[in-house]
Amino acid sequence: MNRETQLAVARTLHRHVRERSTDRAPAIFRNPVFAYSDPVRAQLERDKLFRTRPIFVAMSCRIPAPGDCLTEEIAGVPVLVVRGADRMLRAFANICRHRGAPIATGCGHARAFTCPYHGWTYALDGKLAGVPEIGSFGDLDRAEHGLQRLPLGERYGFIFVRVTPPAAGNVFDIDIDAYLCGLQSDFAAYGFERYSFFAAETMTPKINWKFAVDTFLESYHLPALHRTTVGPLVQGNIGAFTPFGDHSRLTMVRTDTSHWDATPEGEWNVLASVLPIYRLLPSTIIVFQSDHLETWRISPGEKVDECKVEFALYSPEPAITEKARNYWQKNYDLAIRTVLTEDFALGEKMQRGFMSGLQSEVIYGRNEPALSFFHERLQAALAL
Repeated sequence: MNRETQLAVARTLHRHVRERSTDRAPAIFRNPVFAYSDPVRAQLERDKLFRTRPIFVAMSCRIPAPGDCLTEEIAGVPVLVVRGADRMLRAFANICRHRGAPIATGCGHARAFTCPYHGWTYALDGKLAGVPEIGSFGDLDRAEHGLQRLPLGERYGFIFVRVTPPAAGNVFDIDIDAYLCGLQSDFAAYGFERYSFFAAETMTPKINWKFAVDTFLESYHLPALHRTTVGPLVQGNIGAFTPFGDHSRLTMVRTDTSHWDATPEGEWNVLASVLPIYRLLPSTIIVFQSDHLETWRISPGEKVDECKVEFALYSPEPAITEKARNYWQKNYDLAIRTVLTEDFALGEKMQRGFMSGLQSEVIYGRNEPALSFFHERLQAALAL
């Protein structure tokens, strides 16, 4: 957030702390349980959300140098992201043009990509560079058989990919500013493009992907569920909510804000006292933790009651000392322990209740505006 936005959010939160209040939705929201349990709804979401919209895949510091690459699967589409010799980032379908095998796995560094099936080789820019026994393929035009390129955008330290190729022409650049709908000013102020990657891991909880997103969209549950982990660190049921197109920012407040009363507003260290949580449609959560960045990449699983969640922590500077590594590891472990053993563990039990067919709806209170807005925008995007 820039300074003007910080102070505006801080004034709202300061008032809420004094009055024990919070931003509120216009009305309660009743969401049918089939939003979390219906396979037909799940397929519609994959087709209309995850296959057609920009999807966050990583921060730029994960693949900073020419030849650095990573692979991902988005709504069933295998994806390869690689930084070329010209330092330009490109995305391709991770599918060999010969017989469809993946030409890369995991995350690492490469000079070229060779298909493990028959040895077809592709350059970092996706061009078909070599074909064993090429004489057996007649007049095969190598220029026409490079990797299928996918739209990509890199800005503010974020990398987004869309798995649907352009309908016409060769427009492969995603307009990130247009996609962010105003959040770009927040992200530009943080300087995430200068951050360093610390660690990441993937979880596969047996919950619907939207349930994983819901976890981050209200502080109402903090005192009860997280009373020994993050509950003592963040005030429950207090938040400032702002929509940005289909996206949103929910800012919570840390417990220690007493210094605001005795300090002139212009001297407030706002970012040390608040917890901004950004949600990007369809399923990306960005958490700014005052001195580091956490990203939660959430995607649907093969079944309606499964999902995949990648957590990653990024620090402002490389963790090159043991003291720094221990510090970031402590933050990393707290985030994983809180979400995996508390939010997701209880969520799996709640998901089984949804799958039972004995409950018709869930209710979001007026004190949960970010949660209501998320599901309202989902319904609009899906034309429900």
